[in-house]
Amino acid sequence: MRPLIISPLFPPAVGGAATYFGQLASRLASDPRVSRLTLLTEQTSGYPQRDEQGKLTILRLLPPRLGIPARPYLWHAASFIHTQLWFARHLPKLVQHEQIELIHFHTRYRGRLFYRALSRSTVPVVADLRDKLTDPAQLALVSQRLMCCCEGVRDFALAGGYPAARLRLVPMAFSPPRSPDAAEVQLIRQRFGIGDSPYLLFLGDITENKGVLDLLPAFAQWHVRHPQVQLLLAGMNRLGDSFLKVAAATPDARYLGSVPHATALALIAGAEIVLLPSRSEGLPRVILESIALGRRVLAPPDIPEFDRHIPDYTLPEVTVPAIAAKLEQIWRLPPPPSFPVEDHHYPRVISQILNVYQELLD
Repeated sequence: MRPLIISPLFPPAVGGAATYFGQLASRLASDPRVSRLTLLTEQTSGYPQRDEQGKLTILRLLPPRLGIPARPYLWHAASFIHTQLWFARHLPKLVQHEQIELIHFHTRYRGRLFYRALSRSTVPVVADLRDKLTDPAQLALVSQRLMCCCEGVRDFALAGGYPAARLRLVPMAFSPPRSPDAAEVQLIRQRFGIGDSPYLLFLGDITENKGVLDLLPAFAQWHVRHPQVQLLLAGMNRLGDSFLKVAAATPDARYLGSVPHATALALIAGAEIVLLPSRSEGLPRVILESIALGRRVLAPPDIPEFDRHIPDYTLPEVTVPAIAAKLEQIWRLPPPPSFPVEDHHYPRVISQILNVYQELLD
């Protein structure tokens, strides 16, 4: 089979989605059922537009948009239109030229012209839904299968009108990362000037949806009782100066910028608690990685798997009082929580994805 994966986030971009699609592409390409895998992603400075890696072809052709920091609203609007026009003009031709048999797209890409381009490509389409930010009814019009990464996203898609017969629950692929040793953690502390004091860590895109603007005042309240503890925030700043001003005004809160995955793991390994007070998540990789590295976590609400397996570490709601209260509760809990990851192992997930592909190609 010859699938095309479309994702805006792919290495060297950082974050959970980029890590997922990077590992997914290499593992799918190595499977004997795949004769060639093409991955379409954003242009990246310093990287070739066409990168052949055995059976994997990486095309960095899309206008850069989601993989870069915050920009003014007009720039954002113009880049969205540019991306839509690119899909309308080039996607059907690319599918024909590369002899693509199936399209698998990350639902961070959406929009009328993009959806029309999918239909004009005349091959089966699989939508990969990893959050609750895309209208399932629209996805039902343009895809023959919808892959949901967790129970909460599946329930969201069903409630939004996606037909159950065409929906597949395919767990997010995850393998426990290598644990950084003490020397690596100490090197990261020195690099960022953290010192030896304990710290809490937020790791993810800096957006309102991720609860960052609620986390900062909640930490300020909590910090009065724990003045020895710092709050470190790492990730791409999509809020611009508005976030930087609030962070600068919060005692002992520091923004480290966007960091590569290896650095993120070392930061996690040194943290007392990893925080993700997000309003909408699928099954966040950063929480699973933190648990695997033996860290306590403050997990987002409304994720059935977390409610079932780590209820003591899960927020009831994303508000300043709730974050401050839950943080104090978790501070008193012994590490670490545990979470079953057997269903998330890569061989099992890759097999399920290929089965979805085969359903459509048959």
